[in-house]
Amino acid sequence: MSKGVITLSYEINANDFQAAGEASSTVKKKLKLLGIPPEAIRRASIAMYEAEMNVVIHGNGGVMNVEIDKSKIKMVFRDKGPEIPDVRLAMQEGYSTAPDRIR
Repeated sequence: MSKGVITLSYEINANDFQAAGEASSTVKKKLKLLGIPPEAIRRASIAMYEAEMNVVIHGNGGVMNVEIDKSKIKMVFRDKGPEIPDVRLAMQEGYSTAPDRIR
């Protein structure tokens, strides 16, 4: 860990909808305690929650790593899921790779 950088890491379990969002919520609280500007917290929280839910639903579990310093919040999510077979198709409005149990 570099001086002035806070590093956080959270395991995200596949299909664990009871715990889904807990990691993002915990980081949001830490950002508030650190005095990060509210708009930065709001934007980071939305991005973290969306990515965390994608790992829960599509990613077969994974990990969320967050680095916080004075100038930035860096979030890296790594999952265990398969790649999207056709990214161009997946970018079309209305298309979903979500399994039927999620829709």
